[in-house]
Amino acid sequence: MMMLMKKMRTAARFRSQLWSLKMPSLCHRSFAAISTYKAVIFDMYGVLIPSPVKLATVFEQQNSVPLGTLGRAIRTGGELNAWKRFMRGEIGAEEFVEAFGRQCSEIAGCPVPIGSFLSDLTSGPMTRPLPVMMKAILCARSRGLKTAVLSNNFLQLNGDPFLPLDHSLFDVIVESCREGLSKPDPRIYHLCLNRLGVSAHEAVFLDDLELNVKAAVQLGMHAIKVGDLAVSVKELEGMLGIPLSGFVPGPDSAPWATKLPMDRLTQYLRKALHLSDEDPVAVQQLSPSQSNSLYHLTTGGRHLLLRKQQKTSRAMETEYRLLKSLNGSSIPVPEIIDLCEDPSVLGAPFLLMEVCLGRMFSDHSLPGLTPGDRRALYQAMQHTLCQIHCLDTRAVGLEDYGEPVDYMGLQVRWWTQQYRDSETQPIPAMERLIQWLPLHLPKHQRTTLIHGSFRLENLVFHAEKPEVVAVMDWGRSKLGDPLIDLTFSCMGHYLPQDNPLLTGISDRGLVQLGIPTVEEVMGQYCSSMGLEEGIPDWNFYMAFHLFCLAASHQGESKSTIAGQTGSGRLAEQVADLAWDFATKEGFRIFNAMPRAPHAGTSPLKGQLAE
Repeated sequence: MMMLMKKMRTAARFRSQLWSLKMPSLCHRSFAAISTYKAVIFDMYGVLIPSPVKLATVFEQQNSVPLGTLGRAIRTGGELNAWKRFMRGEIGAEEFVEAFGRQCSEIAGCPVPIGSFLSDLTSGPMTRPLPVMMKAILCARSRGLKTAVLSNNFLQLNGDPFLPLDHSLFDVIVESCREGLSKPDPRIYHLCLNRLGVSAHEAVFLDDLELNVKAAVQLGMHAIKVGDLAVSVKELEGMLGIPLSGFVPGPDSAPWATKLPMDRLTQYLRKALHLSDEDPVAVQQLSPSQSNSLYHLTTGGRHLLLRKQQKTSRAMETEYRLLKSLNGSSIPVPEIIDLCEDPSVLGAPFLLMEVCLGRMFSDHSLPGLTPGDRRALYQAMQHTLCQIHCLDTRAVGLEDYGEPVDYMGLQVRWWTQQYRDSETQPIPAMERLIQWLPLHLPKHQRTTLIHGSFRLENLVFHAEKPEVVAVMDWGRSKLGDPLIDLTFSCMGHYLPQDNPLLTGISDRGLVQLGIPTVEEVMGQYCSSMGLEEGIPDWNFYMAFHLFCLAASHQGESKSTIAGQTGSGRLAEQVADLAWDFATKEGFRIFNAMPRAPHAGTSPLKGQLAE
C-alpha cells in the first residue's frame, strides 16, 4: 500500500509539473473553417503603414523642438483644434500648416516648421505598407472575408487623400477627411459597417489608439489594440480561426513548400466544377506537412479544401468512402466533391471537399461566450456524438467498415507494438500498463461507427445557434467501441490549459464557465444511449488514452535529441498518470468484489477512499 500511495503522489505531482515542459503538440489540426466574422476593418496609420508617433519624435529631435510638442498640440483645443479640423477635411493643407504650426510654436516657445513635418508624413517609409499586414489582408480575402480601411486621414495639397495602399485590397475605404467625421465618433464606425453590409458583431477592428479601440468595442465590434504587429496578427488569427500568412496567388509567388502546379490544378478544377476560363484560382496552404498537405482554394465564388498526400493512401480512400456514405445522413459532414487519384494533376492523390461555414474553437474554455452559450455548445457536441454512435451502418453501406471484433484488444496490442517500435529507454509505468491493460479489457463492448478523434477542435458549429454543422477529420474512423470516443472527448477535463500535449480545462473553473462536468457529460450520454448501468470502465479508458499518448510521444521524439532528455521524461510522466487511472480502476474492481462478512459485522457496503 505504501508503494501504491507513493505512485499516486508521483502522479499528482505530475499534474502540476508536466505542463511546464515546452514540448511540441502531438495534435495537429487538419482543417480550418471560415469563422462567423464577415469583415476586418483596419486603421491605416500604425496598422497598415508605419505609425506617425516615431516620425514626430524624430522630427522634434532634428528640429530642436521640445519632445512631445506635436502630441500636446493634437490633444489640446478640443474638436476645433487645427489637427482635428484637418482630419475632418474642414481645412486644407495650407491652412493647416499655418494654424497647426502656430499652435505648436506657442507650446514649444520657438518656431516649428510644420510644413516639413507634413512632407515627412507623406513620403519615405510612410509610403510603404507593412508586409505582415498586407499578407494578412490577402489571406483574409482569400477566405471570403471583406476588408476595409477606416482612417483618420487628410487631404494633400493636390486635394487627394494620402492613401499609399492598393485600393483593390479593400471592399470599403472610409476616410475622415471625406466624410466630415473622425474616430472615435461612433457615426463613422456605423458608416463603415453599413457600407460593408455587416453588423458590428460580425466585424473585427484594428487600431493603434486605445480610444478608437474602446469606441469600437462599445458598438459591439471585436477590437484589437495594435502594438507589436506580429502579436496583433496572431491575435487576429485566433479571432478569425484562420492562418494569416502564406497566401499563394500563383506558382511564381509561392515558397517551395507551398507550390502547386497551378496550370494543371486550374485545368482540373475547371473540368470538375464546370468553371469558366475567366474564374481565377487562389491557393492558401493550411498545413506545412510534405506527406499530407492541406490547402484552401477559392474559385468561382466557392471555398474548397484540398488534402494532398505524397503516396497512394488507403486511409484517404477510406475517408472518401466514409464521407460519401455519410453525405445526406443525420451526421453533419462536409460535402465531398472528388477523390482524384490521377498523378498527372498534382503528382499524388488528393481529396477535394467543400469548406463548411461556421465557428471552430481551439480553446476548450470557449472565451468570449456566456456560461449558457458554453453549456449549449458542449451539449450540442454530445448530441452529435450520440448521432454518430446511433447510426445504422448497414443503411449507409458501412457494415463492413473495419474489423469490429475485439476492438479494444486490437487497439491495446497495436499501441503496445507502436511503443515497442519507438522505445528509447525502459519506462516502468508503461511496462506495468502493457501487462495490466490486456487483463482488464471491458467485458461488454458495443460496436458502432466511431470517429476516432472526437474533440471540440474537430467540430464546426453554426454561426449563431448551438448546433454542429460539420464533423471534421475522420481519418481514424472505423467500427469499434463507442466509449473510446466519449472518453477521448473528456480528456481535457482532467488536464490543465497549458498541457503541451492536449489542451485541457481542469484548472478553469467549469461550474463558473458553464461547462458540463465529466459526470454531467456521462449522464447526458448514458441517458441518450440508454445505458442504464452507466460506464463502469471509465478509468480503464482514461488509462488507455494516456497510454496511447505516451506511446505517440515516444514515437514522435525518438529521433530527436530532446527525445532522449526532456521528451523522454515527459513520456514517463504521462505513463505515470495513466497508471494513476489504472490504480483507480483497480480500487473500483476491488470494491465491487463480493466479500464474506466477519463475525458480528455487516457486509462491506462502501468504497475505499481514493
